[in-house]
Amino acid sequence: MSFFNTTANTLSLQGELCGEILAKLYKNAISSSSSSSSSSSDYLLNHSSSLFSSYQSSLNNLPTAALSYFQEYKLWWLKLLEDNPVHVFVETILTVMIIVVLYRGNSSSRKKSGQYDEKLTAKEKAELLASWKTSPLVPPLTAAERRVCERNSTNIVTSYTGSHVTTAASGRPMLNLSSFDFLGMGVSDAVKGAAEDTLKTYGCGSCGPRGFYGTIKPHLTLEDTFAKLCGVSSSIMYSDGASTSSSTVAAFAKRGDLLVVDSGCFEGLLTGVNLSRSNVKTFKHNDPADLRRVLEKVVAEDRRLGRNVLQQRRFIVAEGLYRNYGTILNLPEIVKLKEEFKFRLLIDESLSFGVLGPRLLGVTDLYGLPHAAEITTVSLENALGSVGGITVGDEEVVDHQRLSGAGYCFSASAPPFVSSASVAALGVLEAESGRLAAALEENTKALRRALDGLPQLAVVSDPRSPVLYARLSDAAAEGRDYDGQNSVLQAVAARCADLGVSLVATGDHVTGHLLMDRPRPMIRCVVNVMVGRKMVEEAGRVIKRACKECV
Repeated sequence: MSFFNTTANTLSLQGELCGEILAKLYKNAISSSSSSSSSSSDYLLNHSSSLFSSYQSSLNNLPTAALSYFQEYKLWWLKLLEDNPVHVFVETILTVMIIVVLYRGNSSSRKKSGQYDEKLTAKEKAELLASWKTSPLVPPLTAAERRVCERNSTNIVTSYTGSHVTTAASGRPMLNLSSFDFLGMGVSDAVKGAAEDTLKTYGCGSCGPRGFYGTIKPHLTLEDTFAKLCGVSSSIMYSDGASTSSSTVAAFAKRGDLLVVDSGCFEGLLTGVNLSRSNVKTFKHNDPADLRRVLEKVVAEDRRLGRNVLQQRRFIVAEGLYRNYGTILNLPEIVKLKEEFKFRLLIDESLSFGVLGPRLLGVTDLYGLPHAAEITTVSLENALGSVGGITVGDEEVVDHQRLSGAGYCFSASAPPFVSSASVAALGVLEAESGRLAAALEENTKALRRALDGLPQLAVVSDPRSPVLYARLSDAAAEGRDYDGQNSVLQAVAARCADLGVSLVATGDHVTGHLLMDRPRPMIRCVVNVMVGRKMVEEAGRVIKRACKECV
């Protein structure tokens, strides 16, 4: 405390001592100077002393009220310093910071006005201009991207009949084993008729997001129909299939939450995981044992940190039918783990809906676990042959997305006629699920038998999956790296197209992702009900011939 009192008394004497101190400093400077005019130096010294004396005299001549005010201020300051020195210290620091900020702002304004600008010479300007390199607006394409662009420039679909597809490159119909139109809804007269009727009634676009003026009766009809068919209380429609899964994940998981994600999930689902900014852990593709390992590690970490699990939302994220592998989720084991470790389950059934289960309602229908997942996302762009996506769940799940789902809040709603097309497709699915399921299963088995017998290929997809993936067998892949295997399978796909069968080689367009294990190059064959059994057997013979010629 004595230190602060001494400091305050010293400050109160600064007016009296200022003149004397500066005069002495000035005298010393003059004595060390090489100036020969001592008379002028003495004059300046005496003049400066007189100036400070005048300053002191002016302070003494201040009005009595002003002096009384300063005296009271001095006493108040000393009292405050004695009672609460910390407060004085903090207040002083803040005052200094304000002065520094104001000074820097003033300096910045002077710099902007050009007061401190240095003029560059013509040579310096020329050197700067010569060294400046502009960045391209579009980054250069990789070799894989160039190959995809070159193929797609001529691989444009010009005609589609369900069982056959014609591209600009082929110029003739090819057997369709490439599209995800499993049930032929894209060419269904009932679906087309419903879309046409709605187009005549409501026009083409809805002209706004759902939350503003973009909700039209067909949207609500689809949501009610879908919810009733799936046996849930509510559903919500998005205008785009890819944004359905990404928006749904990001709506429920935020920074600080925990997502345990299958490393084989497709890019749309993983985009939602990235957008959520949650804590993310991955487990091996469709491996319940590795999932248990990850969950046990989470529990051990909770105990070590003393973390309250109720303060963190936790989800297991998976697909029903994996887009990049053709494998089917081991749902019973996943459900046991999520209940044991108190996690919620989010499943994307974009490919499994319409192809799995006795009612074709997806992986939950296949295993008889209709309410296994708290949140389910479905794309309308595959088996239903329409546009958009649906998230199903209870009312709390759906209502939350109406304010938090980015794709719902900020994207224009889907055209009303695609909603009517989806409703019509659901009607066909419900009325003819038995026939469609039987036809799809028969064609899947026929193509699987054809591919299983090829020594050059190894089928990795689930036997129940109508999306068949086959990679090079170990013997055929020996000595070939990723690009080498990809080149061979691209040649197989091109040769199949020449022979009249359209399928896809995935090596170029299934790219790596931060959270995804990049699969090996494969060929993908998609079965649909429009292709008869004889056509499927013919496709098997074509693939066998192409493999013999190219591998």
